Amino acid sequence: MLTTLFRRLLDGLLVLLLTHAAVFVALRLQPGDPWADLAGDKSLPPAAVARLQALYGHDGNFFSQYAHELAARCSGDFGLSLKLARGQHVSDLLWAAVPVSMAVGCGALLLALVVGGWAGVLAARSRVLGGGRRDAAVRFAATLGISTPDFVFGTGLLLVFSLTLHWLPAGELDSPLGLVLPVLTLGLPLAAAVARLTRASLIDEMRLDFVRTARAKGASENRVVLDHALRPAAGPVVAYFAQAAAAVLTGSLVVEALFALPGLGFYFVQGTLAQDWTVVSGAALLYTAVLVLFNLAADLMLAWLDPRTR
Repeated sequence: MLTTLFRRLLDGLLVLLLTHAAVFVALRLQPGDPWADLAGDKSLPPAAVARLQALYGHDGNFFSQYAHELAARCSGDFGLSLKLARGQHVSDLLWAAVPVSMAVGCGALLLALVVGGWAGVLAARSRVLGGGRRDAAVRFAATLGISTPDFVFGTGLLLVFSLTLHWLPAGELDSPLGLVLPVLTLGLPLAAAVARLTRASLIDEMRLDFVRTARAKGASENRVVLDHALRPAAGPVVAYFAQAAAAVLTGSLVVEALFALPGLGFYFVQGTLAQDWTVVSGAALLYTAVLVLFNLAADLMLAWLDPRTR
């Protein structure tokens, strides 16, 4: 386990370095000049632009800029915002946005685990025990959930529950109810995928010899599922949760913009549109760090569930 942890940490550091390099190059190749509209409709004098470029570490050549920025990122300095919050530290801006994104993302993952896991178990039991209606209903709902894009699903929830019925606010953070629609938008499609994975994996496990032996010894069906079949069947679901974290993060770009939530996705999109290089770079690195941590947690959990993967 320690060897696995150390190897995954080294892989994560490499991914962070490659992500920083890719974002750095992509921003420099982006059309337009981020310094051209810092004063609005007026153009700044060349001397003022040169002083600002020196302040932000953009006054050297390509390689010196990269070395300066890499050293700053390694020391935890994300720089100052160019436009969105001019002069404010990007780290302060993004860390204030992290709780919003984490609340939506963790809520979506928890919803996917509870609803999707329960539906998958229900469908598997229905299939193995000779029923079929519950299994068919779960498969239909899962297919519908996977096939519907996040922005379509979120727009529908917004129109029905906020603008028509006025039951829930449209993403306001004055109360926890403002997170309900964003969490549903992100979590229900993931729950559909978890339900399909749980169903398929549990059906395979419930047909193995050790499950038949447990039934022959008089164990109840609930005990057979929960104590014997569910743990080995959870491996594919745990492995999928690393991908689910990526889906939550990429989906949050759309959801936070749709519901006007001031999270990481919101600042990433707005920073890209405004050519705020420091905000975009900082948000991309935070996104990558979260993905690395989710993948690490999934690998360790999978190694605990199934020693054959160590």
